[in-house]
Order: sequence, then C-alpha cells, then structure tokens
Amino acid sequence: MKNKLLLLLILVFSMSACEEDSYFPKPVGYSRMDFPEHNYNRYSDDCPFEFEFGKSSNYVPVEGKNGATCWFNIEYPKQKAKVHFSYIDISNKSVDVFIKDARKLAMEHLTKADDFEENLVIDDSAKMYGVIYDFKGSTASNMQFFLTDSVNHFIRGALYFEVTPKADSLAPAEKFIEEELAHLIHTFTWK
Repeated sequence: MKNKLLLLLILVFSMSACEEDSYFPKPVGYSRMDFPEHNYNRYSDDCPFEFEFGKSSNYVPVEGKNGATCWFNIEYPKQKAKVHFSYIDISNKSVDVFIKDARKLAMEHLTKADDFEENLVIDDSAKMYGVIYDFKGSTASNMQFFLTDSVNHFIRGALYFEVTPKADSLAPAEKFIEEELAHLIHTFTWK
C-alpha cells in the first residue's frame, strides 16, 4: 500500500510539474538616452568662417592633411560621435573638383544605406552653397555635407559614430546631432 501511495504521489507531482513553460526571453533593448536642450556656442577664430555649435559638444582642432589649417572635429562624447570638418582654400582652383570628391566620399556609404536624401543649400545673399547627404540605415556615416562660396572657400563635414552602426539604437542620437548640425549649417558664414 505504501508503495502504491508513493507511486501515486510521484505521478501527481510529476504531472503537475509538466505545465507548459510561460517563459519568454526579453528582447534586446537599448539604454535610454536623455538629451540636453539645444544651446549653442559661437566659433569665431583665425579661420575664414564662423558658426554656432552645440554646448553639449566639444570643438577640437586637428592637424589637416599636408599641413592644411582650419581642420577640426565637433565631438559628442555622450553620444560617442564626431563630426569631422576639413577646410580647403580653393582660390585659383576649380570648385568642381572638390564637389566631385565630396560627392564620391559621401556615395561610398550608399552601399550600406537603406535610403538617402540630398538637400541643397543655396543662400545667394551669404554666398553659401552646398549639399547635405542624409543616409538612412546602418551606415558608417549618417550625414555628410559640404559648403562653399564657389570661389575661395570649401568645407566638408562628415558625422561618424564610434560604435557599430545599428539604425534602431542610433536613431535618437542621430536625430539630436542632425538638429545641431542643421543649426551649425544655418549659422555658418564666411568672413
């Protein structure tokens, strides 16, 4: 009798333990990013241009190629991003060569992009002309642009994140930085 009772108890417990598992793994998530209000500093130094850049970023001068001056980065340490700027004095040179080079460098990111937009910058009164390349998807550079007066000055900018590009996780930081860059481009003037 004891054996039958023990066998019955084991059977009851084993059957009750065989319920369907309701465990679901959590989906991969990304940490929340809080962004500061957009406030700006004015850059006006020895270079032939001025602009406003976000107070949450850092202006960092860098040594240009072949001793070129007025190269710099705007760094966003919290977002792990940098915007690389290179300035070229194009006096007595064809601006078309620099425009083609900027477009070629931007289009290298098209292979990884889901989509992209080209937006023209035209301000005759400020002698400001250029193109903004905005890439969608998991690209190494999400935004590139150039500005020129088409006679003396040419500057190129490229946004890079220092993390593996994943469009979903970078979208909030990309949006924040692109808003800051839109302000920078809008306030950019030649001296």
